[in-house]
Amino acid sequence: MPSNRTCTVLACLCWGSLLLSAPTEGAETIYDSVCHEAIAVSRGSLSVPLPPEAWQATLEQRREMWREMLGLSPLPERTPLKATVTGILDRGDYVVEKIHFQSVPGAYVIGNLYRPAKVEGRLPAVLYLCGHSKGKVNPPYQANPRWFGQHGYVALVLDPIQLGESQGLHHGTYREGRWDWPSRGYTPVGTEVWNAMRALDYLETRPDVDSERMGATGLSGGGVVSWCLGAADPRVKVVVPVCQTGSIEHVVVDRATDGHCDCAFWINYYRWCWPDLGALIAPRALLIASSTEDVLWRPFGYRDAALRIRHQYAALDAADRFQLVEDLTPHGYTPKLRQAIFTWFNTHLRGDPAPVEDDVTDFVEPEENLLVFDGQLPQDDRMRQIDTLLVKAAEPPSVTDVPAWREHQQAALARLRELTFRHIPSDIAVRVREYRPDGSERGGMRFGTHVFDTPDGLTLRIKTMQPQVAGTAAESEPAPVAWPVPTVLFAVQPEARSTFAGGGVSRPAIGPPYATAGVEVRNTAVTSVGPGYLWTLRRVYPLLGQTLPERQVHDLLAGISLLRREPSTGPVAVYGQGVTAPLAIYAALLDPQIREVILVDPPESHQNPETPEFLGILRIGDLPQNLALLYPRPITFVGQMPAAYQWTRQAYEQLGAGDRIRVLDSVRRWQPWDADP
Repeated sequence: MPSNRTCTVLACLCWGSLLLSAPTEGAETIYDSVCHEAIAVSRGSLSVPLPPEAWQATLEQRREMWREMLGLSPLPERTPLKATVTGILDRGDYVVEKIHFQSVPGAYVIGNLYRPAKVEGRLPAVLYLCGHSKGKVNPPYQANPRWFGQHGYVALVLDPIQLGESQGLHHGTYREGRWDWPSRGYTPVGTEVWNAMRALDYLETRPDVDSERMGATGLSGGGVVSWCLGAADPRVKVVVPVCQTGSIEHVVVDRATDGHCDCAFWINYYRWCWPDLGALIAPRALLIASSTEDVLWRPFGYRDAALRIRHQYAALDAADRFQLVEDLTPHGYTPKLRQAIFTWFNTHLRGDPAPVEDDVTDFVEPEENLLVFDGQLPQDDRMRQIDTLLVKAAEPPSVTDVPAWREHQQAALARLRELTFRHIPSDIAVRVREYRPDGSERGGMRFGTHVFDTPDGLTLRIKTMQPQVAGTAAESEPAPVAWPVPTVLFAVQPEARSTFAGGGVSRPAIGPPYATAGVEVRNTAVTSVGPGYLWTLRRVYPLLGQTLPERQVHDLLAGISLLRREPSTGPVAVYGQGVTAPLAIYAALLDPQIREVILVDPPESHQNPETPEFLGILRIGDLPQNLALLYPRPITFVGQMPAAYQWTRQAYEQLGAGDRIRVLDSVRRWQPWDADP
């Protein structure tokens, strides 16, 4: 556990971000809201450099937080690499070894190793990480490690997953609809970092490598892996990311996320930005190489990050170990950038600060010569399943007795709050704008609309339908009820065309003597963004430590908080159907005052990409196991109870509360669990 002193320092680090997260007047759209949040993240990142004592005191905790955002906490087991050289190319002054090893059993990492033809003693090593092209055979990605091999280094260049001879997938949410990845806590940059860490393990075994002099560099996608690896693994003594430095603010405001696949970003539970990574790399040698005309990483983003990092290096008395070099060019290398990179490595790995004047050669090795598997890829390569192998989903907990379950329940709920729902406060402060009575209809029901502002700047509405209060109904109407009235809250469905008259078609058919309230959570009703921004939004929210469904849970809880101020609101139950069912489940878990959960056709697993995504939720539990955390509160299924939730029923039965799970054939038959039949 961290010391009180450490926690104090970390709290101070977050203070600037918290201040900047205050509601902003005039933020009327979801785009405005996420932009303000992104600005808060970036401008709060390392706003004040850590003093040396605080930097040292928090170093290991910050590194573990970082590995968690990569899906690498705890680190996977370092299993045998089974490194194999399948061929050697002798090119006179340098040699190319064709290599593969296994980062986890059965998952192949493929690369080419360049070294001098004559090796005397142990040499510095450079891990070269490719961007998204053909991998190691691409001419620029041949040329750079070849330069190192010709100039006294051992240089290992790796194929990224899904490219070259490496199998697997990095285009999850970008192209393949893998919305289960955020729920798994998986990002392919975590795989790339783990593969790179195992590559360092391999380099350490070689007699021609000095393990105290290892560095990493790469362009584009390889640049972000260089950042991430350097922050995760202190064995990397020199870090040089190329054309992959920026800010959360830039990629959100500019929608630059649209130009990046999943491996450009981490799961940002703790709302970090590039300067936070720089503070982990410091005081090791860090050179940022950038292009001023790079539309993916604009100068205002990387220059601001560099300034903040420079201050941290200065605070650690290591100003000479950080530098920014840029050139007037689009995304990619130039001679100026390469020569600065080579000089930086020579300075900090070889003790030779003389400016490098030569550049890479124009020679291009034919692709077929560099292939490790000669076109016959392993059919059983488990890199195809790395998203399930690297970040383990939680096993279903054992249910034995009430004390043991209470202990598990407390730990799991705490973990949900500190990870998945970290940015939902226990007491959501909403600002009420107005209440509009919408008239009444026959049947003794009164309609109304509450309008309120969320803390992150959205204006939302609640559509209520309440029975007439005693003394207000006509003689021909049903008997009036007394306050407070049991109330069923629900999130409006994303596809609902109208919420007119109490919530429209989203409203469950629950009538007197009970009230209903439909919360127009974000991306429904007037805040619906449509296909022109929805894909971007779902990929942006994880950069803020959130997801769209997590924000909808926030909105549902905000609506509940507002309605509880009303004297008419009695005990609250939450209702969810289909995609809104997880919202009801997690709202109830976060709000212990919610009396009951009512579910219709709930999805059965977060492993299904069509199930609403919540960051890292599968590391804590899947839907049936998380629903059981409601114990002993009642759960009602309407229609059939999906098969997966038999686990929940059995858990309740084991805990002596089997009667608190019921199945109704119609929602019209619902009444509060503890009501008289």
